[in-house]
Amino acid sequence: MKKILILTAGFGEGHNTAARNICEALQERRDVMAKVVDIYTVTHPRANKILQKGYVFVINKLPFFWELFFNFINRPGSIEKTMFMARHLKRTLGKLVGEFEPDVLISTYPFYPFLVHELRQDCHPACRVPVVTVITDSTVVNTSWYRCPANDFFIVTDEETAAIVKHDHITPEKIKILGFPVAPRLATLAMQPRPAAPPWKILYLPSSKLDYTLELLQELRQMPNVEVTVVTGRLEILHAALEKSPLINGEKIKLLGWTDQMPELLTSHHLYIGKAGGAIVHEAMAAQCPVLISHVVPGQEEGNIELIERLDIGRLAVHYPVNLAASVREIFAHDAAMWHRWKGHLSKLAQPAASQHIAEFVLDL
Repeated sequence: MKKILILTAGFGEGHNTAARNICEALQERRDVMAKVVDIYTVTHPRANKILQKGYVFVINKLPFFWELFFNFINRPGSIEKTMFMARHLKRTLGKLVGEFEPDVLISTYPFYPFLVHELRQDCHPACRVPVVTVITDSTVVNTSWYRCPANDFFIVTDEETAAIVKHDHITPEKIKILGFPVAPRLATLAMQPRPAAPPWKILYLPSSKLDYTLELLQELRQMPNVEVTVVTGRLEILHAALEKSPLINGEKIKLLGWTDQMPELLTSHHLYIGKAGGAIVHEAMAAQCPVLISHVVPGQEEGNIELIERLDIGRLAVHYPVNLAASVREIFAHDAAMWHRWKGHLSKLAQPAASQHIAEFVLDL
């Protein structure tokens, strides 16, 4: 029985999504025991909930401060000098690895290899196993992902991201271009045909701003041959406010809360509207669903915008709802010429089996 320990953190859904999907792909094998753990939650459960809420608040309300933090941890030595404050996290990880005795450690969050490095310096025997870091960002990559010497291998999404990592003197043998670990079932769902004709189905994941969301929904509701599915996820306050709105009628506009059916939703809709998170952008790519970005977190998500525009699979349409609605009209104008162009590019780029490929690489170690 091969044991794989996957480390994640709840600061951005991309880390958790990647960890879950890799675990699911590994568990398809009978001779594998895979386990996903958030060391922050195990060590400081109450404080971690506050930190996660603070993270969501900052990226939505105070993105400038998040950009400052992103630039801070990008500087060599910034994390390394603060490791003395992570002694409880290090103790938890050391105990977990000692008890589980994994054959491979996978990290979908950049901080964990620094903890492993500390344990190795302490001659912790259980941490002398291969460490594979799955970089969930594209094009713009913070150096904290790869500058720790504890990393044995890096899994990246594409050639351009690999080139960035190589540029900082990481040997090519350590870098594996295997794509973003999307839900394994996307490999079959992506093959399902989507009617390329109206009504045009839009999947909208709003930010926490209620007024903006209502104004955009009002604009979309006025469009003929357009149906909208709104997914609020864990934004419970926003969901409760939208439930009271007369815009939500169940026909033209449907409302969903948290769901584990994102692969099915992406493959059954024509267009995704929402933030440029690494997980959702790559899931949309694997599902061959063009994207219209309404919200960008400074730092890592700027790289996703560059990727979208370079591959010509969508566009950025931030600022006012009326501008975003105008982009929707343009996308589906002239017999949806722009949508068909984006869709054609996605059909050649989609990597719906990335999680299975990552699982195969890890098990070969």
